Amino acid sequence: MKNLAIKRIQKMTPYSPPLNGRSGFKGILLDFNERTVQVNKKAIKALEEFIKKSKVQVYPEYFTLREKIAKYVGVEKNQIMLTNGSDNGMDIIFRTFTEAGDKAIIPTPSFAMFYQCASISGNEILTPLYKKEDLSFPENEVLKMIDDRVKIIVICNPNNPTATVASLDTIKKIAEKAKNAVVYVDEAYFEFCGITAAGLIKKYPNIIVTRTFSKAFGLPSLRIGYVVASKTHIDEMMKVRGPYDVNMPAYFAALAVIEDIDEMKNYANEVMQKAKPMVEQFFEKNNVKYYKSGSNFILFKPEKADATYKKLIEKGVLVRPQNRTNIENTLRVSIGTVDQMKKFIDVYRVNCLPRLKKYAFLDRDATLIFEPQDTFQIDSIDKLEILDGAIEGLQKLKTLGYELVMISNQDGLGTKSFPKRTFEEPQNAMLKIFKKNGIEFSKILICPHFKEENCSCRKPKTGLVKDFLKEIDFKNSFMCGDRKTDEEFAKNVGIKFVSIPTNGNLIASLNKSL
Repeated sequence: MKNLAIKRIQKMTPYSPPLNGRSGFKGILLDFNERTVQVNKKAIKALEEFIKKSKVQVYPEYFTLREKIAKYVGVEKNQIMLTNGSDNGMDIIFRTFTEAGDKAIIPTPSFAMFYQCASISGNEILTPLYKKEDLSFPENEVLKMIDDRVKIIVICNPNNPTATVASLDTIKKIAEKAKNAVVYVDEAYFEFCGITAAGLIKKYPNIIVTRTFSKAFGLPSLRIGYVVASKTHIDEMMKVRGPYDVNMPAYFAALAVIEDIDEMKNYANEVMQKAKPMVEQFFEKNNVKYYKSGSNFILFKPEKADATYKKLIEKGVLVRPQNRTNIENTLRVSIGTVDQMKKFIDVYRVNCLPRLKKYAFLDRDATLIFEPQDTFQIDSIDKLEILDGAIEGLQKLKTLGYELVMISNQDGLGTKSFPKRTFEEPQNAMLKIFKKNGIEFSKILICPHFKEENCSCRKPKTGLVKDFLKEIDFKNSFMCGDRKTDEEFAKNVGIKFVSIPTNGNLIASLNKSL
């Protein structure tokens, strides 16, 4: 059969969100950034009343919803157009204001439907990248791309999937430079973010805003949204929109929820002011990389994204994998109620965090072996002397389940004044003695630099341990040493400090502190 679709459509692929199995998933859905609790009961009542009136067979007739939305947004009624979800509004905007060959600037990565609409219209798509280090909005790159062929600039605010927020000053700059282009601001997550460009339309009539009832209001299955623009642009888009695009069940449900704004605000407040900070604090405490969010979702980057995703599903939590440019190997988690996010945190802590280990960080000289107080150097076997209580103390730590880590500053190791050979001979002899007594160190960390070299690995700095900070059980690990630098190191890492007198008795010091 001959494919009769136009060539550019043939080259496209459909947008297919991962819906399979969602409705039957027996757990928490934290993958689509939707409301995580039941919709307002008044919306359910409105739907029931509509069905009871037996008006399903009658074509839609829109009454007061536009007025209610206009009041909510702070604009005139003639600046509002109802749409079948904000996707419908998006499609109408592209079809009304762009045509084949026009340029469309879409900061990337962003919502897949923007690219879909631009491709259908035959636009040349320009994709300035959100900045890799913090995923901030690429303002300068967007401004540089604006020319006479640019007919639409998309600002998803907050952006999905990065949760990045573009400031109103940024939107103004773009609107001022792109006077002959539509600056399309998608505000699907306005109710969580609170930042809107709707108030700029009077001064910058090239700004057009879309919003939805699918997120904070909780009506995604009914498909209803709206466009906010100048009267002139609304009139033009009404020529493109179908007369009955919005169905009446969606209409009445939307009317019910917008007449009870406080219910939605209470939900959004719990998400943004309580649940979201709780998740952010958990990520920070456990060194899970995440990006600053201005919405009801967080993009985060675990060490093993695929394994984390699968483990969360196995334990009843569904999140959304992301693997696009500058957000490779990340996961996006929607934020729900405090109770729901407590469950997410509990599941993540038990199943996804690296297994934490109890570490005993031990200075070497004057803690485990005798340190001469004139030269402060053990540079021959003759000078090696295991301190009283050292072997017994180390054996106790092994019995208690500690991983032993020797961490020592050795000034000038490897230089003419302190060749490696003169260090290694007594060091290896010491390790043999310990091994005979059933003691082996998990790690031996040595800084060879002088203080004046200002390196990152010399205690009290933490450069020697940065590679395994994520696996340290901070609550139960400790540093033992005789110097102020050892105490400062413990503070910098965030662990307990166990003091020992210079050339003191390790077991005695441990017995006092553990």
